[in-house]
Amino acid sequence: MSTPVQEDNDGWDPERIMIAFAEALGATPPDRTPEDQALVLADDMARRAAARPSPGRTWTAHRQDDGTVHATTEDGTAAVGWTATPQAVTELVAPWEPGTVQQPLVDLHGATARTTAVTKPRFPFPDTAELDDAFEAPARITDLTEAIATLRNHWNSKSVADQVEEATQQLRQTARQVPELSLDDAEKTWCLSASCGWVRTEAIVNAGDPIWGKISRSGYGRGSSWIPRAAAELLAEPHDNLEAFLRHHLLDNEGPVELETINGPEGPVYTLGSGGAHRTHLFRILGLPWLFARQTALIPPRQITGPIESAAHWQGLIYRGLLHGTVHRQTTIATLRIDHCPAPWMLTRPALATAYNIAYDRAYPGALARLGIPTGALAGPQAWEEWLLLSPSPWTTKPNAAADPESAGTLLARLRGLLPWPAHRHAPETHDRA
Repeated sequence: MSTPVQEDNDGWDPERIMIAFAEALGATPPDRTPEDQALVLADDMARRAAARPSPGRTWTAHRQDDGTVHATTEDGTAAVGWTATPQAVTELVAPWEPGTVQQPLVDLHGATARTTAVTKPRFPFPDTAELDDAFEAPARITDLTEAIATLRNHWNSKSVADQVEEATQQLRQTARQVPELSLDDAEKTWCLSASCGWVRTEAIVNAGDPIWGKISRSGYGRGSSWIPRAAAELLAEPHDNLEAFLRHHLLDNEGPVELETINGPEGPVYTLGSGGAHRTHLFRILGLPWLFARQTALIPPRQITGPIESAAHWQGLIYRGLLHGTVHRQTTIATLRIDHCPAPWMLTRPALATAYNIAYDRAYPGALARLGIPTGALAGPQAWEEWLLLSPSPWTTKPNAAADPESAGTLLARLRGLLPWPAHRHAPETHDRA
């Protein structure tokens, strides 16, 4: 028999309470059909949309019968990917909004049937034409060539190798890399998203090899010595040929750098994906403003599980308005249903959350303060945990939805009819996670 679950959230969640009672009584929900999964995803996507307070850009999206999606905005931003249901297209484009508080508006065409979920994931990447279009950004290329010219003028008094070493040491002191971020909880895939374009180099917080300028690769010229040699070659390139030089090395020759995009409250940070460590280290050490990359999006899962102490951390985020979701406690583990978290790294343990907090505050100064996080809470893991676990005042505690007599009455009525499961299998109000 499963252990009874204690639930905390920013309002009662009757569906999850019913599941908890059923588990406590030894009952198990049936396997979900594609039709059931579509209903569950519709509810989950509606909660996510309701939690984003600001309207975002308008996207025109085309979805195929197999779930693949191509979406664009008026400013030319493009995203491709796959969704299990039409409702999830909003989550496919949300990572490419300029902040997690924006709710994108989607004009959806093509396969919009909402009755069943597609269960076979596909992951289309930006094609050659989309990469070419994204690369042709005159303002970004101008910024980049001007920055290279400035470096060339400032670095003419010392050897390039000495200048690279000095810049590397400074970067190590001022912008330590963070570990990779993973929120995967082995749930069924329901959304995949990718894009391409120029990214802010200073927002890259992880470059694979964790120490700036130190690359461990086998083969002649592929280790750390590559960086000063590449810097010298870049700075020696004639200004008139720089754009072609950059295109060759950032797009045509080895393909783009691969990054994972982690959107935050005022914009994304990036971690290295499957390739491009050398170029990423080079551009960060040289302080160049933009780097062209193919990007995949971190899409927060609908549910994660952690040790029981995570429940108190998640509840602290809920109380402080930094998380919309539902916490379930069992004896040794806790489970979180995620509706919305403007800074998804905050869902992790204090050490990792703090590392990302510091990196994000460096990339977007003041952004976390504008979320209501005091400067002292960013001082370290202990300060972050103490702030999360500090008993909230009545002014910061979310209202209890149980005070609503209609909600309470509905809950009691549904609990009375909880078992047996087959009698409620197709009732829309009793479905839970896919």
